[in-house]
Amino acid sequence: MVTARRTRRPSTGPFTTARGMLPLILVCGFLFAVPIGMLVIGAFRNAPPGLPAQWSLEAFRTTYTDPASYSTLQNSILLAGGGTLLSTVVALLLAFLVTRTNTPLRGVVTAAMVLVVALPPLFYAISWGMLGNATTGLLNTTWRSLAGTDGVLFDANSWAGLLLVSTVKGAAFSYLLLLGPFRAIDRSLEEAAQVSGAGRLRTLLGIDLVVLAPAITGVVILSFVIGLESFDVPLFLGTPAGIDVFSTQIYGQITNMTPANYGGASALSLLLVVVVMALVAIQWKVLGRRNYTTVSGKSYRTEVWNIGPWRWAGTAFIAVYLLLAILLPLLQLVLGSLQPFFGGTVYSLTNYEQLLSDPSTVTALRTTLLVALVGGLIAMALALLVVYAIAHNESRWRRVLDLLTWLPWAVPGVVLGLGMAWMYVSIPGLRNLYGSVVVVMTGLVVTAIPIATRAVQPAVGQITRELEEASRVSGASPLRMFAGIVLPLIMPSFLAGWFVVAIVISGNLAIPILLSSAQNPTVPLLVYELYTQGQASRAAALFTIVLAALLVGLVVMGGGARLLRRRFGPAPTAATAPPDDPAHPPPPGGGAPDPHDVAAGIPGTTHTEGPRR
Repeated sequence: MVTARRTRRPSTGPFTTARGMLPLILVCGFLFAVPIGMLVIGAFRNAPPGLPAQWSLEAFRTTYTDPASYSTLQNSILLAGGGTLLSTVVALLLAFLVTRTNTPLRGVVTAAMVLVVALPPLFYAISWGMLGNATTGLLNTTWRSLAGTDGVLFDANSWAGLLLVSTVKGAAFSYLLLLGPFRAIDRSLEEAAQVSGAGRLRTLLGIDLVVLAPAITGVVILSFVIGLESFDVPLFLGTPAGIDVFSTQIYGQITNMTPANYGGASALSLLLVVVVMALVAIQWKVLGRRNYTTVSGKSYRTEVWNIGPWRWAGTAFIAVYLLLAILLPLLQLVLGSLQPFFGGTVYSLTNYEQLLSDPSTVTALRTTLLVALVGGLIAMALALLVVYAIAHNESRWRRVLDLLTWLPWAVPGVVLGLGMAWMYVSIPGLRNLYGSVVVVMTGLVVTAIPIATRAVQPAVGQITRELEEASRVSGASPLRMFAGIVLPLIMPSFLAGWFVVAIVISGNLAIPILLSSAQNPTVPLLVYELYTQGQASRAAALFTIVLAALLVGLVVMGGGARLLRRRFGPAPTAATAPPDDPAHPPPPGGGAPDPHDVAAGIPGTTHTEGPRR
């Protein structure tokens, strides 16, 4: 009797086994989980990092019985809730105008939104801080000249300023997430409603918004979480007005108190982490069980509406948004950088000459370039290993790796920076690294991992296992197979992700503000110091230099991408892979949803047949 033998698939690398996953899990655990663990330990220590421990619950008692903590909680909820509500409404209107109407200017909206998402929050913090300055800001000086009054039209250092900037920045993120679902709505559903006697407004409210309910709900929760974690804008615009939120209060516990209240900052950080994780869990629980189908195998149509004269109102709405989100902030930043004294009428290159002749500025530019390029490369390489391991491993350890790489998305940057400060000061052998470029770069890599993972994940998912298995059967080693098959196919996507991650790292303030030293400041940290010292013009000039460098990098990146396409052919992109559905949270390890997936017009769900449980 012949016994049938089970055909074993050839190994495609060390990550196919649980033992092979262990080193990667240990590295990710050290980078992502240990800082959170040290934060918990720090909350029970009644002593600063590096000093002998005095264990107690004093930090929790003092923090959670202080009325200021609950005032901060209220401010955080108001800012996150108000910004989420306004940005979602703006995003819905813009997505509707772009995908469902014949409004002029709709063709430039998506590209503008990608630009707004790419610009760091620090850009909006400093530009709107200058633009809405009650005394010398461009808005108020122009208003006084036109109206002949001494009044203030808009003060950025106020609740109005915080909500405006949060809305402008958040609307772009929400728009890109909603773009795909809007494009996927079947026009036949709208026609059926109109044949039944419903007008266009009733069709929009009763059909389209109901269809989009899960996507909108997912976007609302994600936006609220991002609002709770915001740091740059509240620090620049809220702190001068006495408006503290979680992130700025945590930072203030360390910098504004003598001695620094690390225990209180840790206890407050844990409260923020619990709130954020609870929101994510609610999203998984509520939306994960619902199934909304928006595109089936049947044909569907997506013709736009002719909204008649209303298209000009839509054009005006788009123009106002672009004015507030890009044109006015950029104009103020450039004009302010040319003023030797902010608010003056003399324009020159004095600020640029002084900055480039200042050794501290040169050091900051060099440090930022180093951490952006090297840190971005490390983040992309680690993300590639994580995604590749998860795709090639079928054991339960892949879930552990998923959860570890998801943690940075759920932990605000300032909280992660505090946890890393505890880790590097408290663990023997790491103390000497505190304040070095290595520590700053490590923190920035950790914060960028969700974006890096999502950037490389679709490209890896496009590579069929048969290609790798054929290479192994032919005698290639795992390393040669990876270098000869996987890397060439994903290289264009890898380089594009590297550029995006470098931009994110170069504009991050939350990590360097807690981990940098005076010997190796980054540009965002130096911009903050100049701005708070009253040198807003020099801060604007420094940030303008960074934006110019990013523009040059974008041009170089575009040329390199064209060369790579000629060499390797079209790369697998997010647009050809199933994107994340905004109705559901990003998969652990996938980081925040990639807006470019949705912007590509590939819906996360298709033909709408209503909710089913």
